[in-house]
Amino acid sequence: MQVDFSEVYKQYAKRLYLYIYGKCRDSELAEDVVQTAFLKAILKIDSFQGNSSIYSWITRIALNVLYEELKAPGGKNASLDKLLTEGMDIVNTDDTDPLDDMIKTEERSELYSRINRLSKKQREIVELRLQEVPFREIGERFKKNENWAKVNYHRAVKKLKEMEGRR
Repeated sequence: MQVDFSEVYKQYAKRLYLYIYGKCRDSELAEDVVQTAFLKAILKIDSFQGNSSIYSWITRIALNVLYEELKAPGGKNASLDKLLTEGMDIVNTDDTDPLDDMIKTEERSELYSRINRLSKKQREIVELRLQEVPFREIGERFKKNENWAKVNYHRAVKKLKEMEGRR
């Protein structure tokens, strides 16, 4: 299959970076994962069967790279637990109020806590929408259609709202 990776990179690199960053909360790691994923995609383009979008395929490669990195013993990102307990940097380089950032982080943390209580399917759909993946691509990833993705997304959001009301 002939693919212009410079165009694919221009179109999807930022979106993929945001998705991976959302998973690991480490900008350096996210950059490394995205670069490695694109390199692996270039080297393995012959294995791309076209059953999903190229973005879905590269995202799967990137997730595998991220998980390999997180499992690496003694590596800088040896465990997901470590990443979660360290959290995000509190020091800001801009003029925003650190307290405001902490409040936003707490709200985000509560949201991610509720998202983690969703079923695997709903959790993945919500995470993809948070990364602005179109419903059509979400449907393709699950081998369903766009309407299926929309319905399941709205059910997941409804469940998240119900969880918010219970806290």
